[in-house]
Amino acid sequence: MIMKRQLLLLPLLLLLALLGWPRPGAAQTLATATLTATGQDWTVGDPLPLTLTVNHPAGTQVIFPQLPGEWGDFTVVSQSPATSVTNADGSKTTSQQIDARLFAPGQFSTPTLTVTLADNAGQLSDITVSPAVITINSVLTEDDRELRDIKPQAELPVSNLALWITALLLAVAAGSGGWLWQRQRARLAPAGVDNRLPHEVALAELARIESLELPQQGQFKTHYTLVSGCVRRYLEQTYGVPMLERTTGEVRASLRQIAMHPDTARQLAAFLDESDLVKFANFTPGITDAAQLLALARALVESSRPLVITADDVAAAGQRQPGFSANGTQQKAEARA
Repeated sequence: MIMKRQLLLLPLLLLLALLGWPRPGAAQTLATATLTATGQDWTVGDPLPLTLTVNHPAGTQVIFPQLPGEWGDFTVVSQSPATSVTNADGSKTTSQQIDARLFAPGQFSTPTLTVTLADNAGQLSDITVSPAVITINSVLTEDDRELRDIKPQAELPVSNLALWITALLLAVAAGSGGWLWQRQRARLAPAGVDNRLPHEVALAELARIESLELPQQGQFKTHYTLVSGCVRRYLEQTYGVPMLERTTGEVRASLRQIAMHPDTARQLAAFLDESDLVKFANFTPGITDAAQLLALARALVESSRPLVITADDVAAAGQRQPGFSANGTQQKAEARA
């Protein structure tokens, strides 16, 4: 009887193999994201309720981007917290409301938008959202488009002439001040190229992750994945050793090849072990543990950051050793300790 059952199961197993057994990572290809606008017949300055919706497999988390206040032609007023619901087929739908404004008539498209999807294995993937097209109608009606005669200039009483002259001077002064402020702001605006050093980029990214408040939302696995990925990326850029695609054991072996202080190397190994415990062992930490992980990540970046050599240091060295020169400009360079 057992032999007959095995013979009956064999064709079924072969059929499943031909159809394709579900593989890890295949679920993320099923994720879709859309941006839609609720309502129509908008005019200049009207609230534009935009809904960002992501349909994704169970066991994955959606990370929405923080939009700037000036988002292309749009002005972003607020973004609501993300909400998730479970669908009948087991997948999830996560959405967020975006309150935006447009202050000119015409047809506009939202800028390119990307959301991040994190799965149970700690892998991150980006989903590009198609732009939404918004049409803003003019507040002018057909009757308002007819030309009318210009009314004659009103005659001001002589007693109010000084008041109007004063108001005109104040308006000119305000306009001049605004022009000078805009010119100074444009002159001091940073260039489009990011000239920050790797440790500066890493510390800024850790601050951004902290602002997401993922542990407070129960998204511990996503929090630990982002923090550990930031530290791995920083060490890879600083020491030139691949760390993003390696396991923790492979990273331990790589540490013997780089000039890292032994205490820092031990802290890094403990940091990676704690991250793996949450990402792969289904261990749920507390909010305090997540905050301590972030603090440890900052300490690792600070303790392993290379030395920064400025033009003043070069000039001082030139005074002690012939052959050094400096042009007085403040430039940054890194030299690993």
